[in-house]
Parts: sequence; C-alpha cells; structure tokens
Amino acid sequence: MSKQGYTGHPDARKAKNNPLAWINLLLLSIIVIGANYIGCHEYARYDLTEEQRYTISERTINVLSSERVQKRETPVHIIFAFKRNTSNYARMRSLLEEYERYGKGKITVEYFDPIRQPNRAREIAQIYGVEFNQNLCVIDARKDRTQPLKTFESDQSDRKHVRIRPGTSFIKYETLPDESRRAVALMMDEVVCSAITEAVEGEMRRMYVAEGKGGVSRDNQDLLESIGRMATALNIQLSWVNLADVEKLPEDAEGLFVISPNTDFTEEEMNVVREFWEREGRNAFMVALNPDSPKLPRFYRFLREQGIRPNSDRVLLRDRNRAYYDISAVFPKSLECTRSFWNGSTHVDGQCMSLSLEHADENAASLRRLALYPLLLSSAEYYGETRQDLKPQFTPSEDKEGPLCLIAAVTRGNVKDPNNLSTMVVMGNVTMLSRENARTEQRDYMLTLWSWMCNRSEYSGKSANQDLTMKIDLHRHSRHALEYLTLVFMPLSALLIALFIWNTRRH
Repeated sequence: MSKQGYTGHPDARKAKNNPLAWINLLLLSIIVIGANYIGCHEYARYDLTEEQRYTISERTINVLSSERVQKRETPVHIIFAFKRNTSNYARMRSLLEEYERYGKGKITVEYFDPIRQPNRAREIAQIYGVEFNQNLCVIDARKDRTQPLKTFESDQSDRKHVRIRPGTSFIKYETLPDESRRAVALMMDEVVCSAITEAVEGEMRRMYVAEGKGGVSRDNQDLLESIGRMATALNIQLSWVNLADVEKLPEDAEGLFVISPNTDFTEEEMNVVREFWEREGRNAFMVALNPDSPKLPRFYRFLREQGIRPNSDRVLLRDRNRAYYDISAVFPKSLECTRSFWNGSTHVDGQCMSLSLEHADENAASLRRLALYPLLLSSAEYYGETRQDLKPQFTPSEDKEGPLCLIAAVTRGNVKDPNNLSTMVVMGNVTMLSRENARTEQRDYMLTLWSWMCNRSEYSGKSANQDLTMKIDLHRHSRHALEYLTLVFMPLSALLIALFIWNTRRH
C-alpha cells in the first residue's frame, strides 16, 4: 500500500469528528481551572497526626476570633526569632502558621534566624532592646511597631503592649531522680496565646486571694504556681489580702479567692465578703474547701444563703474496708461555656467534700435572682461518709447517697446582662487546683470556669495536645489488671516455660 493512499484508521476519524469528546475536554478544563481557583481562595489544612500535635487549641481559636483581636486597626505582630536547628522548630512554626490562618489578617508572624540574618537581628535589637543570646519570641500589639520602645521617658505606655518571651518558656521540663531534666511538654500555644492577650489589653486586671485563714499561704508554691498560670492566661494579676485588715475590697477587685480555709471568718470579715458579693458589676468569687478542715459555721452559713450547702463529709467508694480517694466523676450538662466538656469523665484525686444544691426559701432566692448549676458529679457507686472517726461503711440514715455534687456554681443577677452578674464557684476538692495532681481536662475545666467568672467566654474550651512524651492514663480497674499481668502472670509464664524447657532437655 502506498503512503499517499492511506487515510488513517476509521476509529481515529470518528474521534476527530465526535463533538462529545470536545465537550468532555472542555468540562475537564473547567473543572481543573475551578479547582485551582477554589484552592487559591479557600485554604484548608488538616492535621493527620493521631494526637493532633500540629493543631492549636479550641481556646486559642476563640481568642483569635474574638472582637478584641478582630476589631483592631493594626494586626498583632509576632517575631519568631528561633534558630532553625532548635528542637521542635517545625512543630512550633506550624502552630504559628495556624495563628495567622485563624487570625484572618489580624495576626502576622515574622520568622527569622538571628544567626543567618544578623542585619535583621540588629534592627530588632535596637527597637526592643533585646540581645539574641537565646531564642526569643516578641509579641507587639502597638499601632506603630517601627518605633523603638521608650526606655528613659516617663511615659512608657507603649511597653504595656509588647511582650517578650524567651524560648525556654515554651518547654516544660520535669526533674528525674538523677537530678537531670527531661522535656515533657511544648507550652508554646499557651504562652503565645496569653502573651497576645496581655499585649492587646496592656493593663492587667486584679483579683485577690484571702490569706490568714490557715489554708493557702505564700509558701505553697505548688498551688500558687497553678493558680498563677491560669491568672496569667487571662491577663489577671493576683494580690494577697487579709480580710481582717480591710473594711471592704478595693474597687478594682474583680474577684476573690478563698482557698482551703482552716479557721472560721469573723463577723467583720463576713461583712467584707458579703459587700463584695452584693456589689454591682461583674464579680467573681471562687471557694475551694478542704474536707480535713473543721466546720466553718459563719462561712458555711453564707454559702447556704446562696443555695450551696457543704455537707462536711468525705466522698468514698462503697464496699471497701478502707478510704479510697480516686473518684470517678463526670462533667454534666450545665453552663453553656462548658459545652465541650459535657458528659466527659475524669478521675479526682485527694479527699472531696460533697455539696448539696438547695434554697431554704425559693421565693427569696427568686427575688435575689439566684441560679444554681452542678458542675461535677461523682458516679453512683460513691457516697458521702459523715463519720470520720469510724471504719468507712455506708449508713443510709447518716450518709449521703451518690451521685454527689463535687463542684457547683451560683449566679446572682440577670444572666442576660453579663456586665452586672455576680458569679461563684464552690469546690469540694483542693487537689484540682494543684499543679502536680490535677489532670489536663481538670485544668482546662477550671480555666474555662475562671474565664466564665471573669466574663471571658472566649477562653473557654480544651487546650491543645502539648505532650512531647507518650502518656497512658488508665482506669483503676485497668491498672489493677496491668499490675496483675506484670507482677503475677508474666513471671509465672516465664517460670512455666523454663520448667518445660528444663524438663525437655532432661529427657
């Protein structure tokens, strides 16, 4: 066959003249162009790690989406001056990229290595008066961040809107038995989020901690550090106050803490407490009771007037011949700010006192606009032991039957007017405020309650996964099974295998 006589394959001629093929090609082009357009304007990012290690917390997202940040004229500028060979650098940078994404233009981040970019390092050192002998993170919420910070002038108001955090504050360490330290958690999300709040607001709000009642003291570093971390996250400054030395709390007081009192209040001190509770405006009142403390008639009467009755008992597990303080509890459906915790479970360590929610006079409570909320309930297998001098045994006529309320809240005023609402949280356990013994969900829950009392609803929610090491939190039944497996079954199995091998070789 000659080349001039060949006209091509007949199927090829059909495809060339088939309009459906051109339509499919056109539709494919539209789909590709549309997908690229949507991808450029609608950015989505997914954290596929099982522990969600590259995701910022729900609380941080709420803060970045709040009016306090979104209504700013100028964005908050973050300078991430870290060496690129720093441990967890990629994870920290990924978290800051999430800040930019959820900040929607109100958060800008600058990444630079002081070693590789010495000229930029000198510029930043002149503006903020810092030395790059370590990793630093600068949060600048000023309107004009190109101006150097005032150092010698009397007016240093611009310094209130700048926070400088060293890189060492981003890592939490624990001390091992050999006195060495090990990094256990990345605290970057918590540190940067609180620094943004401080820089945006400038002035810190003030709350007071009652002293002189034999409970918490200035030497109790474990408890004070835990409370101080929550206060820092909310841009709150804590101060000590002896209620016996004042006629009323200062006007700038937005909250009062009474932690583990061991001695009762005098009538004069109770007048100070009542004046603050009845004061107009937004007032926060937190009480943490210790079951080991003696009864406090005057203070307990004040709590009963608000509808919360401390039962002066110990929450114990039934059917045990000794006291057992590992309490299984659940977060009930209650305050709207705690929605992300609803029906979640936790284990409370240490002794607990149960609380009863009741008003002696419902009409008087209605006139005062008091509302009660249970915040933490034990499971039904626990009861309140009222006789502490005897062997634990449930007595229906004397003891409180479970489920029991361990934490409760009461509000005074119109809940629809948050600027004129007094809020109170009463805890029957002090361990949940401890730095060492409180669990992660308990710290998040307490910070959520504290933010609610301070009218900071954007700080509610759970924190992000900060662990750098693997943790396994087991139920007590699982721990017993694991102990039995490792202490009994595995050694016995090894012994049987050894006897079998010995017997086989002997024959």
